[in-house]
Amino acid sequence: MPISDGHSNVQPFDHIDCQGLSIRRIILLWVGIGGLMTASRDDEAGREPGGTRSDLSGSAGDVVQARDIAGGIHFHPPGRSAGGETVPVPAQLPADVRGFVNRLGDIEQLDGLLENGSERIGSARVCVLTGTAGVGKTSLAVHWGHRVRGRFPDGQLYVNLRGYDPGEPITAGQALERFLTALGVAPAALPPDLETRSALFRSLLAQRRVLIVLDNAATVTQVRPLLPGAGRCLVLVTSRSRLSGLVARDGAHRLTLDLFDESAAVALLYETVDGYRSGDTEQDIAELAQLCARLPLALRIAAERAAVRPHMPMGELIGNLRDESHLWSALSAEDDDEADAVRTVFAWSYRALPAEVARMFRLLGLHPSPEFSVHAAAAIAAVPVAEASRLLDVLVGAHLLDQIGHDRYQCHDLLRAYAVDQVGHEDTTEGRDAAIERVLAWYVHTIANCLTNLPIRLVEPIQDIHPDAPPDSVQPLVFTDSGVASAWFDAERANFVACVRLAVKSGKNRTAWQIPILLHRLFPVINAFDDWLLTTELGLEGARRLNDSAAEALLLESLSMAYRQSHHLDEAEATGRSALELFRQIGHHRGEALTSNLLALMSISARRPNLAYAYLDQAEMLAEQYDHSDIVVIVLANRLWGYINFDQFQEAYDSSKELIGSGRFSDHPTHEIVALISVMRAAHKLGRYDEAARWAETVLTKSPSKLGEATILLYHGDIQKDSGDLESALVTYHRVVVTSRQFGDRNREADALDATGVTYGLLGRWDEAASFHLEAIALYRSIHSRWGTAVALDHLAHVSVELGKPDDAARYWSEALSLLDEFDDAAAASLLDSIESSLRGSPSPNHGSDGPVDA
Repeated sequence: MPISDGHSNVQPFDHIDCQGLSIRRIILLWVGIGGLMTASRDDEAGREPGGTRSDLSGSAGDVVQARDIAGGIHFHPPGRSAGGETVPVPAQLPADVRGFVNRLGDIEQLDGLLENGSERIGSARVCVLTGTAGVGKTSLAVHWGHRVRGRFPDGQLYVNLRGYDPGEPITAGQALERFLTALGVAPAALPPDLETRSALFRSLLAQRRVLIVLDNAATVTQVRPLLPGAGRCLVLVTSRSRLSGLVARDGAHRLTLDLFDESAAVALLYETVDGYRSGDTEQDIAELAQLCARLPLALRIAAERAAVRPHMPMGELIGNLRDESHLWSALSAEDDDEADAVRTVFAWSYRALPAEVARMFRLLGLHPSPEFSVHAAAAIAAVPVAEASRLLDVLVGAHLLDQIGHDRYQCHDLLRAYAVDQVGHEDTTEGRDAAIERVLAWYVHTIANCLTNLPIRLVEPIQDIHPDAPPDSVQPLVFTDSGVASAWFDAERANFVACVRLAVKSGKNRTAWQIPILLHRLFPVINAFDDWLLTTELGLEGARRLNDSAAEALLLESLSMAYRQSHHLDEAEATGRSALELFRQIGHHRGEALTSNLLALMSISARRPNLAYAYLDQAEMLAEQYDHSDIVVIVLANRLWGYINFDQFQEAYDSSKELIGSGRFSDHPTHEIVALISVMRAAHKLGRYDEAARWAETVLTKSPSKLGEATILLYHGDIQKDSGDLESALVTYHRVVVTSRQFGDRNREADALDATGVTYGLLGRWDEAASFHLEAIALYRSIHSRWGTAVALDHLAHVSVELGKPDDAARYWSEALSLLDEFDDAAAASLLDSIESSLRGSPSPNHGSDGPVDA
């Protein structure tokens, strides 16, 4: 199996029994999974020849990475037990809305939707809450969600898609990554592409009852991949758009929220000012409600201002509001009476703020995203944290910010757009630039501090980077507790892409490339493909603006690795070659060696042995010449994977035993495990079944994770099958199917299903064999695995012959041949010869005992 692309030394057998959304759980799930994700079966079943793109559902550890990652910390989130496994029950709804009033009719409609579909098993129920900006769509969705959450025992999922924020929206792929990990999918099993993620999401929810709130959606494209396909789930979508496509195509129910009527608007105002003011007439309150266009957002802001000025007559307040000029021209809502009212109320409230509070509000419009911490706010405003906390409290009290956690805040997209407009008008270019520099410096240094304190040893950098010292007023967080560091990363992760995007936009090019290089220490561990690709591509723009070849090479190497782990092999090879050339030009020998190693792995996957060994030779030569002993060990281990994949089983056996006995891997437990796997598989292929079984038992004692154990068990099942212990093999394959399905690893599941079909064929149970081969073929096709599909088709053709269906067999073999036309390795040649012989009329009975499925 592959050892390393030069980045992380995965401990493939740490026992992990935790699942969930946080980086703590993600890290722990990944540790011990990655290193076993792919051996030669992955390349047999998932790659296409010549580097052709292949989209698999496995991931980071189709190699064991090259630098140190260690685990051993266990988290146990609450959940339901299902078959002995912990099933996460997410509870992601934001806090309920304080002082929620009215909407009784809308709540009744939502209740009716829930009751009418309570026993429906078909397509999920979807409701679109639509209405103008500030009408209270999110408040209703969250309030009703809390009201009925007991009806959804499998949890509640929530995401703010930021469809109308001045920054970039959240993509469906990013949302699915969060949802899938929250539902217990191991990061190593996260599909890299949107379509497969969406399919896995639908599968996981098919038997669950979950409430899903998709807040602030702008388009149907954002929403549709996030819809369950069946089951008893309910989806609430909030949007300013009518999202007619969801209604027409997906059967969504639309609920349009109207402005409050006068009585409801007056009631909200009275509730907010109750206990603070007296003597206001009903006519004054009604006039204030009308000036706010009866929009809940504007009503709450106006009411709060009235409440904190108990001695100012309501008539004077109303006069000020009526006279307020329309300062805002950047409102993203439609240009109508409601928009005018919101402009007026925002300007009216903003002008009443003390100068230092108004400055904080404006500068927050420069923050990379609408959500931030008190420490980030302190950095952007260049004030102490205690002062920042005081200023934010004032803004929360004025309903210009929402506090969403102990020290975390969020700005409504309308108010954020208003802040952006005000900072552009009232602050100098130099002042804005300094604020952006401060907040980005705070993020850069806090990310660096966080990564060194996460509960795991991460990817070692090819080259350490040294960010410029932060401005004197900026105090990055320092972490002494790994749990606190993990929690910070969880809370801030959504801001990292936004930080790089802001750095590029504002010309902070050094920061633009440093953030993705820092994050490269973790992204390969958690398979954060979307964020990884986005930050790295943006960082490249910054590095190229600076003509910084070293930074560009580091980013290209990271990008190549990201493409490889997400199974975009053409892009991975092209990018890797560009990185290699840059490293050579600047004399960066370590980068050249590690990139050569990475390209060797790609060549092994593409069945190009000469090129693969040439890259490995180059990497080893450079590592020895420049005393990079860790890379020498990596290359030695990767040669074992090459031997296995190129059917050089005697070489694999001899080299593995020599390395195990020499102690070269004694300080590298991951590499030792890979050597054990290699000698096990080589012994099996050489017909030494008893010895192979003993090696398998040895590997299984290395405290495997559930997914890593499934991989070893798959090989163990092959040994049992080929040694004639067919009943034991069936039991073993069944365990592999169950675990792979649980973790969403469709490639491993297909391997086990096909092997099960082969075993039933050896037992002469042809109908059952055909059923399992058909299921495997469907899975292989869903992940675009040409090799896996061809092998399973060959197996099904042999079964069809035994069932007396020669025409079906000929059709299956012909399709298999069409899938193999680009392969030129020994295993493909053997399979081609076998199929051509079968088509000439001499099919081999009792297929699969030593055929190319195990090559």
